[in-house]
Amino acid sequence: MTSEGFVVFKGSKIASTEVPSMPESFKKKRAQIINEKIVIDFEFNQDYLFSSPSTAAAVVMGRSANGLKEWKLKDGSNLGENEQKD
Repeated sequence: MTSEGFVVFKGSKIASTEVPSMPESFKKKRAQIINEKIVIDFEFNQDYLFSSPSTAAAVVMGRSANGLKEWKLKDGSNLGENEQKD
Protein backbone atom coordinates (compact mmCIF):
# COMPACT_ATOMS: atom_id res chain seq x y z
CA MET A 1 0.00 0.00 0.00
CA THR A 2 1.13 3.54 -0.77
CA SER A 3 -0.52 6.91 -0.40
CA GLU A 4 -1.33 6.73 -4.15
CA GLY A 5 -2.80 3.21 -4.20
CA PHE A 6 -1.66 -0.42 -4.18
CA VAL A 7 1.50 -1.61 -5.94
CA VAL A 8 1.84 -5.08 -7.46
CA PHE A 9 5.53 -5.85 -7.81
CA LYS A 10 7.47 -6.90 -10.87
CA GLY A 11 7.57 -10.69 -11.11
CA SER A 12 4.09 -11.16 -9.65
CA LYS A 13 1.91 -13.60 -11.58
CA ILE A 14 -1.70 -13.21 -12.69
CA ALA A 15 -4.26 -15.91 -13.36
CA SER A 16 -4.23 -17.14 -16.95
CA THR A 17 -8.03 -17.05 -17.10
CA GLU A 18 -10.86 -14.89 -15.88
CA VAL A 19 -14.34 -15.95 -14.85
CA PRO A 20 -17.24 -14.93 -17.13
CA SER A 21 -18.89 -13.05 -14.26
CA MET A 22 -15.87 -10.78 -13.74
CA PRO A 23 -17.01 -7.13 -13.92
CA GLU A 24 -16.33 -5.46 -17.25
CA SER A 25 -14.17 -2.73 -15.70
CA PHE A 26 -11.75 -5.34 -14.35
CA LYS A 27 -11.72 -7.20 -17.68
CA LYS A 28 -10.79 -3.94 -19.40
CA LYS A 29 -7.99 -3.25 -16.91
CA ARG A 30 -6.59 -6.79 -17.42
CA ALA A 31 -6.70 -6.34 -21.18
CA GLN A 32 -5.04 -2.91 -20.88
CA ILE A 33 -2.05 -4.10 -18.84
CA ILE A 34 -1.58 -7.08 -21.17
CA ASN A 35 -1.88 -4.94 -24.33
CA GLU A 36 0.55 -2.37 -22.90
CA LYS A 37 3.03 -5.20 -22.15
CA ILE A 38 2.98 -4.45 -18.42
CA VAL A 39 2.06 -8.13 -18.07
CA ILE A 40 3.78 -10.59 -20.39
CA ASP A 41 3.10 -14.34 -20.20
CA PHE A 42 0.93 -13.70 -17.12
CA GLU A 43 3.75 -12.00 -15.20
CA PHE A 44 4.25 -8.32 -14.36
CA ASN A 45 7.46 -7.09 -15.98
CA GLN A 46 7.43 -3.89 -13.88
CA ASP A 47 5.91 -2.63 -10.66
CA TYR A 48 2.35 -1.42 -11.32
CA LEU A 49 0.18 0.95 -9.28
CA PHE A 50 -3.52 0.11 -8.93
CA SER A 51 -6.10 2.47 -7.46
CA SER A 52 -6.98 0.01 -4.67
CA PRO A 53 -6.12 -3.42 -3.24
CA SER A 54 -9.45 -4.79 -4.50
CA THR A 55 -8.85 -3.66 -8.09
CA ALA A 56 -5.38 -5.22 -7.96
CA ALA A 57 -6.74 -8.48 -6.51
CA ALA A 58 -9.51 -8.73 -9.10
CA VAL A 59 -7.17 -8.09 -12.02
CA VAL A 60 -4.56 -10.53 -10.69
CA MET A 61 -7.06 -13.27 -9.80
CA GLY A 62 -9.34 -12.90 -12.81
CA ARG A 63 -12.46 -12.60 -10.67
CA SER A 64 -14.16 -10.24 -8.26
CA ALA A 65 -12.15 -9.97 -5.07
CA ASN A 66 -11.97 -8.07 -1.80
CA GLY A 67 -8.36 -6.95 -1.64
CA LEU A 68 -8.48 -6.43 2.12
CA LYS A 69 -9.16 -10.17 2.50
CA GLU A 70 -7.16 -11.57 -0.44
CA TRP A 71 -3.77 -9.88 0.04
CA LYS A 72 -1.70 -11.53 2.75
CA LEU A 73 1.15 -10.06 4.76
CA LYS A 74 4.33 -11.93 5.67
CA ASP A 75 2.83 -12.91 9.04
CA GLY A 76 -0.16 -14.55 7.29
CA SER A 77 -2.70 -11.89 8.25
CA ASN A 78 -4.61 -10.05 5.54
CA LEU A 79 -4.71 -6.31 4.90
CA GLY A 80 -8.06 -5.94 6.63
CA GLU A 81 -6.78 -7.59 9.80
CA ASN A 82 -3.75 -5.32 9.71
CA GLU A 83 -5.94 -2.20 9.41
CA GLN A 84 -7.92 -3.29 12.47
CA LYS A 85 -4.69 -3.40 14.52
CA ASP A 86 -3.85 0.25 13.74
